[in-house]
This record gives sequence, C-alpha cells and structure tokens, in this order.
Amino acid sequence: MARVFGGAIGTFRGKFGKLSARIVEGDTILCTPSPSVRVSNDPKCVAVRQKFKVTIKFASNVNGLLTLHDIWKQVRDPKTSAFNTICKQNYQFSDAMAPTLNNIITPDNGFDSPLTTAVIANGKLTGTLAALKSTKDILPEEVNLSINAIICLNDPKVSGDPFYYLISLSKEIANFNFSQAYNFEIDLSDASVGKIARYNQKFIYLAVASKSVDNKVIKYSKSNALISA
Repeated sequence: MARVFGGAIGTFRGKFGKLSARIVEGDTILCTPSPSVRVSNDPKCVAVRQKFKVTIKFASNVNGLLTLHDIWKQVRDPKTSAFNTICKQNYQFSDAMAPTLNNIITPDNGFDSPLTTAVIANGKLTGTLAALKSTKDILPEEVNLSINAIICLNDPKVSGDPFYYLISLSKEIANFNFSQAYNFEIDLSDASVGKIARYNQKFIYLAVASKSVDNKVIKYSKSNALISA
C-alpha cells in the first residue's frame, strides 16, 4: 500500500491494472491484492461480494451529495472516511440485488424525519415536510434548509437493463420558515425521467438538514424511505 501526496503523480482513484486506488481524507491509497488470495465462487461468497457492490454504489451516491457528505463526516471515526462510514452503516441493510427500504442516507442520531409525503410525477420529486419547529428547538443560527434525496429505481421493465439505478437530488432553501409545513419540488433531468420510465418500482430516501447562513450543517434528520406510486 502507498499514499500519494500530490506532486508529479497527483491524486487519482479507480483500478490501474492490478492496482486499485481510493481517496481517504485527501490522500490517495494504492493497494494490490496478495497473489495468494483466491476468489471463492461459493454462492454465499458471491452473494456477499454482490452485497458489497450494492452498498458501495449506494454509498457513492450518498457521499456525492455535499450536504450528506458533511453530515457523515461529523460522525465518522477520525481514522476513516465519510464514504467508508456510510458503507459500514449500510451494508447490513443492503440486498445482493439492490438497496432496500432499510438503507439510510443519514445517521440514526438525527431528529425525527419531517417528511409526510413524497412522490415522483411529471418530471419532479414532490413532497411535504411537517413544520420542523414542532420536532426540535430552532437555534438562531439555523436559517437555511437543505433537502437531499436518493431515488432507487428497481425491477426493470426491459430485459438487459441493470436491476437497479440510483439518482441523487438536492435542493437548498434560503431563509427557511421552520414553523410552517413546506411543500417542495425538485426537478428531475430529462435523462432521469427517461430512466424512471424504464422501471416498475421507485424507492425514495430523503433527509433534511438545517444550515447556517454560511452553509454549515447544524442539525439533520434521520433518513426516511418510502415507495413512490
């Protein structure tokens, strides 16, 4: 294993021949499997590897949303990354085929989710949040709200399509009124709308976070997951 600190090589991630690379807190970690390691084709081992793949993909989408990354960074062990923490917390919930409704996009130590409804329709993710002032005390520095969601499409209509597909969404609301219920809309890209039409089932994972005027996360909700009609 080696760490790359900038310089002529710079930072990179992914696979390079027998090497694999990942970024941990700004450092590039290079590693190669031991020649003595044999990959088992036992069905149980295959299922475990598939479950890891599903978890890694789900965690990548969660970690790719800046607010969710900042939230997980708050609770991670100093010796690991936010991404690894998301993976560790989600592996137990993932299935070998796809994420389940039990997967989470925020840690369980947040306040109760204010989400009451959510649906995907007419090229948008729409939903309703209950008044947040009834679920927690609002601090003076809490002025903005961030809504973050992952959509998991599964059960493809067309043979040959991936069994599941993930879409990441977020919306930032300045000067949010925490004392009132809020109806939100988040536009979907044309590409996402096209993907949604190709799947029979849609899971929505959603969480919110209050933020300061300089966009720092102050509090966050637990993850909530539901099936869209």
